Amino acid sequence: MPKWELTATSRSGQPVNLITGASSDTVAVYDRADLDRRLEAAKNDPRDLDVTVRDAR
Repeated sequence: MPKWELTATSRSGQPVNLITGASSDTVAVYDRADLDRRLEAAKNDPRDLDVTVRDAR
């Protein structure tokens, strides 16, 4: 069972979901190391991402 749901939305409208082309996408995150890695990657993403994390439990 996932611990968190991470949603990333591009402030510039660029695609975040490469399959659908949507400017927003949500992924299930199962452990702290994965969450930390994704948050760090979002900081350096050129799409200017707005990231929210929600408790999935």
